[in-house]
Amino acid sequence: MAKKLHFYRCPICHSMVDLVYDEGHSLHCCETEMQLLKPRTADERDANHEIVLTHRGDLLYVKVGSKPHPQSDDHQVTTIFLVTKHHTRRHDIRKGTPASAVFTDTDHGDVYAYCNKEGLFKVSF
Repeated sequence: MAKKLHFYRCPICHSMVDLVYDEGHSLHCCETEMQLLKPRTADERDANHEIVLTHRGDLLYVKVGSKPHPQSDDHQVTTIFLVTKHHTRRHDIRKGTPASAVFTDTDHGDVYAYCNKEGLFKVSF
């Protein structure tokens, strides 16, 4: 079972915080409470936001979108996370580059992708 990860976003400046341990305290940014993001389920995804996983050798390839994600200034996947029982790994994506990441493979865990327009997406494997 993967660690439980919580994501919060500022409704004003859109900064995002990820927490491994959430003790229930409220987070604030821009003098307002940050919003807890809930990952979208498989039936709420579209071709641009589907998380595609490929295991090759000892590597896990992650691609967001069975149809390539736009990656424009106003609509882009900014971060991909791999969460397992023992590790949390984060891959930040530069503007204009594909929404993809490569991690050391693991047997099971969760992969999250954050889109600045459509929100948080998750797949478990």
